[in-house]
Amino acid sequence: MDKGYLVGGRYEILGTLGEGGMANVYLANDIRLNRKVAVKALRYDLQDDESVQRRFGREAKATSGLSSPNIVNVLDVGNDHGIQFIVIEYVDGPNLKRYIKTHFPIPYHEVVDIMEQICSAVTTAHDHGIIHRDLKPENILVDEAKDPIQVKVSDFGIALALSDQSITRTNSLLGSVHYMSPEQIRGKSATVLSDIYALGIILFELLAKHVPFTGDTAVSVALKHSKEDIPDLHAIDHNIPQPLENVVLKATAKDPEERYQSVKEMYEDISTCLLPERANEPKFIPVVHNNLEETKVMEPLRDVDQDKPAKKKNSKRKKIMWMSIIPILLLLFLIFAIVRGSAETSVPDLNNLTIKQATVMLKGSNLQVGSVSKENDDDIIAGHVIKSIPAKGLKLKNNAKVNLVVSLGATYYKMPKVTGKQYSEVSDGLKKRGFSIHLKYKSTNDYSAGVVMKQSITAGSKVIAKKKKLVLTIAKTPTVKKKSYKVRDLSGYNLKSIQDYADEIDAVLDVTYQYSDTVASGVLISQTPTAGSNITQGATLSVVMSKGKDESDSNSSDTDKDNNDSDSDSNTKNVTKDVQIPFDDSGGSSNTVTIYIGDSTHSISNPYKTMTITQTTSTTLNFNLKSGQTGTYNIVRDNQTIATGSVSG
Repeated sequence: MDKGYLVGGRYEILGTLGEGGMANVYLANDIRLNRKVAVKALRYDLQDDESVQRRFGREAKATSGLSSPNIVNVLDVGNDHGIQFIVIEYVDGPNLKRYIKTHFPIPYHEVVDIMEQICSAVTTAHDHGIIHRDLKPENILVDEAKDPIQVKVSDFGIALALSDQSITRTNSLLGSVHYMSPEQIRGKSATVLSDIYALGIILFELLAKHVPFTGDTAVSVALKHSKEDIPDLHAIDHNIPQPLENVVLKATAKDPEERYQSVKEMYEDISTCLLPERANEPKFIPVVHNNLEETKVMEPLRDVDQDKPAKKKNSKRKKIMWMSIIPILLLLFLIFAIVRGSAETSVPDLNNLTIKQATVMLKGSNLQVGSVSKENDDDIIAGHVIKSIPAKGLKLKNNAKVNLVVSLGATYYKMPKVTGKQYSEVSDGLKKRGFSIHLKYKSTNDYSAGVVMKQSITAGSKVIAKKKKLVLTIAKTPTVKKKSYKVRDLSGYNLKSIQDYADEIDAVLDVTYQYSDTVASGVLISQTPTAGSNITQGATLSVVMSKGKDESDSNSSDTDKDNNDSDSDSNTKNVTKDVQIPFDDSGGSSNTVTIYIGDSTHSISNPYKTMTITQTTSTTLNFNLKSGQTGTYNIVRDNQTIATGSVSG
């Protein structure tokens, strides 16, 4: 399907995610819901194969009824002009195989978390009567955007419903041989215990970075699974806790009866394997000998010195037995040759091999080299394989052709000139090219802050950008040391003179007012900091200015005044109000703010507080209110009232 094609009138193809032996997978956009999805479409050359169509349809049937945060959800199923397709959830992340490769070694607690999620997904499938049959890291997707990471099991294309009796036993051999249980290799049908064996191999790979058994051919790997013990994990990493290794050993026991009998049982074991109380757990050793169902030669029951006629009789029997066995062996060999000729095989991992090595690997897997194309790659050296098409692990008929993409070497880029430009404007492009960027900062008045002053790689030179160290020197504003002043004695100053002085030393002025019987109205009563102490640029200079005598008190007699003062003391309470004064940057670098309050001791017509602000500022207003009295306030910024309000006593 080409980019831009609308599948089923709804899913717009954005690109290809992978090509398999049965279906191709595309990244698409659901134009109705505006979200990314994956579209799995049956290959064109298999549209007329009824068995493949049934198998493809089983994938949708098998997973549509499953609901788990760790299973890739089936969103839609349809047919587009004769092409069957399944729409599944798109997981933006690598598969577990690549995640292991790029993040190894993985902390043990994260390994346990990953396995718990996989076990949870498989348990859900088993509870619905579905065996996955092809569990492997390539079929497990990792969503790294989640914290902690979330894994999702996918590709139920060869899943088998336990109740489906129409599937033949040939299906029991489907799946990757690196994760296949010994009983499957001997031709038996897959069961719940086969999935458990595959889970054990996946756990081994999470701990060791590689599968336990490898070989030049699928047959050699299969024989190792059937005959050889699982390699000692402690020889690979002696720090692996014994209970964690025991999970691997029990899940991969050759005898299915010695394995966990359910994935839920395995989940419960692995979830506690890192607890301190299990630290001294002994190593799990299977009771049954590994070589199950192997023919053994018994010791003779008769003495060697028995009569010769008996020996002749036995010899004759042996000849008759061999004469009857030979035709059977020939028949089995013929059947094997026929099955082998029509069997499927998996594409081996050809990554980073030479063409010659890849040819040998393909031949060992009964495959051939198809077309060879070349492209640049920053990670793979020239002449080595970047990828195969179809990708590794996918199934093909024996003797099918596999196309190779071979590296021409790293891409050379012409280093752009970034000096004189804002780093924020060029950083994304440099990172996408693969540069390893190191930043240095230098104070200067010659460049604006954030501008690149110097680059370590000369502009115009050809470089391999991948992981290339690039040092950029970025301009920053020089730090200005604030000046310090000795505070002048402002006694006798009026407000204008004090404001001029505050401007001179670049101080923020904070003004409050009080009545005074000794200081004339409009003249300083007190100052903070006091005269002779130090103040730095930008600090606050607080002054209390006189409002003169309180005229309301002068009209009453001393007796009345005493009585009123007594009443005021007993009936007046202090009420506070927190207000926020927004800064207006349209009028310059500072705002002049005057606050007026009205209460039992302040008149709303007289300034209560004056201040100069350079940013949005909070302040507290103090009201002296008699019982039942309401206090009011006005806030004036640069001669404009911006807030009024009231408080109750």
